[in-house]
Amino acid sequence: MILNTELSDNFISIFLFIISLIVFFSITIFIGNWGDKIQLIQKDKLIIIHILSLIPGLASLIIGFIFSLNNFRLSILNIEFGISLYTGGFWYKILSAGLILTIICLILVRFIIIRKIDFEKLQSIKNTKKYETLLQVKNLKVYYPIYGGILKHKVGEIKAVNGVSFTIKSGETLGLVGESGCGKSTIAKSLLELIPKEDGEIFFEKEKLPKVFNAQLRQKIQLVFQDPDAALNPRMKVVDILSEPYRNLMGITDKDILRDKALALLNQVSMKREHLDRFPHEFSGGQKQRIVIARALASNPKLIILDEPTSALDVSVQAQILNLLKDLQSNYGYGYLFITHNLSVVHHIADNIAVMYLGKLVEYGKVDEIFENPKHPYTKALLSARSEIDPEHKIKRIILEGEVPSPINPPRGCPFHPRCSFKDSQLELCENKYPGKIQINEDHSVWCHLFRE
Repeated sequence: MILNTELSDNFISIFLFIISLIVFFSITIFIGNWGDKIQLIQKDKLIIIHILSLIPGLASLIIGFIFSLNNFRLSILNIEFGISLYTGGFWYKILSAGLILTIICLILVRFIIIRKIDFEKLQSIKNTKKYETLLQVKNLKVYYPIYGGILKHKVGEIKAVNGVSFTIKSGETLGLVGESGCGKSTIAKSLLELIPKEDGEIFFEKEKLPKVFNAQLRQKIQLVFQDPDAALNPRMKVVDILSEPYRNLMGITDKDILRDKALALLNQVSMKREHLDRFPHEFSGGQKQRIVIARALASNPKLIILDEPTSALDVSVQAQILNLLKDLQSNYGYGYLFITHNLSVVHHIADNIAVMYLGKLVEYGKVDEIFENPKHPYTKALLSARSEIDPEHKIKRIILEGEVPSPINPPRGCPFHPRCSFKDSQLELCENKYPGKIQINEDHSVWCHLFRE
């Protein structure tokens, strides 16, 4: 069957030209983003690689397109089409040559740019100077949208984090405490850009964090998850789990070097050589958490976010993990954001403490200052709930009345006022106006109208 004579040869040429463009772009993007070290190339340089690689291919397509406008004739069953397709008509020769040139150019340009990466600087281990500002969070807000109706339109939002500010310095630990659902883990995810923030600014080493982290930034900020079973791939051996950060963030591909570095990490967390070739299910809970911590240390980070790393462990193992973290911090100057609901753990490991309630901070300061002289009613209630071995130091338990308000519709004024234990002295301001930050002293701040002058 011969093609309808009304079908324009120009239309066929345009169609082939568009299909060829799609193929060229697809091959360039696929090959350009493939490889062990490609994630180490900055995004702007990667775009340059794609553009330079497409030049010979686009040139060949344009030449073939112009030639076909004047000379190309096509029919589905025409024997000449079969001969030109399989023996190499001009159009197909030009396409093949352009495709080969594109791939060669792509590999060559990428090789040159990768060669210019300073791997020694990327892989070097440098101790962070103590008491330098690592992380600054200013008025952070994270809202989760609520969708409803037939068309699933936005009907509301959950104000998980609503205007939180704090600072973490190198060599110091900030303990972030509060009951479940107050927004602690949401803060951790937003710091890593795992969830988008509604408002606020986050600065790391005095530079604003971008929306998309590159490999260099991922190397400096690491996360230790709460559940080690969920954080470890059950199909990967420990040596592969610990080698992954070196491959993805530092560009190390030599298997012997990776194995040596994985063993060095295990030694840092008091584990042995025979553990390298085991799978996660062959370890206890404490050993799994050590592996997760070792993986976080692999990239030589400056800030480690620990999301309740000891909540699933027994007391003796908790002590081992906490002492390990303190030793690593004293040796390398790491900054920690330690998220937990266990106040005894915070007292042991933290330098500063931030108390959260319903997405907001209610008290902030040095850990000893907060424990010895708590001001906010919610902080007092939390501290009264911790267990004391010595009966002489036992604190009278403060029972909070009512339920935690919904973050969808938080109460006006102070978010804690419906459950406040100081209702007899409660001010009208508590119900109508949010209390701003009140400085008790240099190391202690509180958000409560009771301490307003």
